[in-house]
Amino acid sequence: MLHEIEPNFYRITLRMPYRLRHVNAYLLAHGQELALFDTGLNTPQAYETLIKDLSGIGFTVKDIQQIYITHVHTDHCSMAGLLQKESGAQIHLSPVAFEEYQHFHQADPAVTQLRKFYSRQGMPSPLIDLVIEEYEDVRGIITEFHGDHFFSDRERCEFGDWKFDVVHTPGHATGHVCFFFRERGFLLSGDHVLPYIAPILSPDIFNNDDLPLAAYLNSLRAIEHLPVSVVYPGHGTSFNDVRERLADIRKHHQKRKLLVLDHVNTKPKSTFDISNEVTSNAFSDFDKFLALNETLIYLKELKSERSVKEGMNNNIFTYTRA
Repeated sequence: MLHEIEPNFYRITLRMPYRLRHVNAYLLAHGQELALFDTGLNTPQAYETLIKDLSGIGFTVKDIQQIYITHVHTDHCSMAGLLQKESGAQIHLSPVAFEEYQHFHQADPAVTQLRKFYSRQGMPSPLIDLVIEEYEDVRGIITEFHGDHFFSDRERCEFGDWKFDVVHTPGHATGHVCFFFRERGFLLSGDHVLPYIAPILSPDIFNNDDLPLAAYLNSLRAIEHLPVSVVYPGHGTSFNDVRERLADIRKHHQKRKLLVLDHVNTKPKSTFDISNEVTSNAFSDFDKFLALNETLIYLKELKSERSVKEGMNNNIFTYTRA
């Protein structure tokens, strides 16, 4: 579904077969050339919707000249290679995002590391097998593309009469960026700031020392003092009061972090143990995986604050109160 926000600026809402039912892409027009911000999920239905929406305003896929990617999660980038092949569009993303994308095309090392990483969090092998199966499915969705340009932080980009700044915002994904249109005051936030939910944070399986929550909270500060009048997110509807939303997200993470801390005591527990205590038994296997990631992120932050101690038992990380 296409919605004209203002002349030559559109939101394209594409359906997904996930809990988040829709994802937003954004479109700029200049003459007969188009710039697409994120692409949506690579499904036949999403592709057909995109074709229909473009046709409705007098364009085709071949008119897409530039593709700007906020991050390389499948619901935001997996159609990029298909569109690049059909239109010859240039693809722009952060260098870290491109590195993340390349992991999907180096399956054996990534799967080996994934198994090692989650085994050390105490995750049982059958659940790791399901995660790997999901990972392989995701890898197959992303169409192959080449990156033409890699952003630097605060880089000024231009498309016709449109000008926007690239703001690096790691946290939800290590290579995440937002696009800020200073003259108009609007922010294309990707998944960095959403109107109704706090974005999922995930650990970097290749770097056990990373602190995703610290990185994310620091990235919130990167946009907090920008003169943003309206936020156009990757999911959900636009909203205006960005500072109020940031305050809500900070409160959410503080509350969840303290909840995790409440389940750490003098008995060494793995991330998986603590996550099971914190979450509902009704969770699906994949939700349990997401909950473990969230728990681990808070444990990492609590360790950095010296509120918990990290140990190792039978090659599994354990946590106790400091």
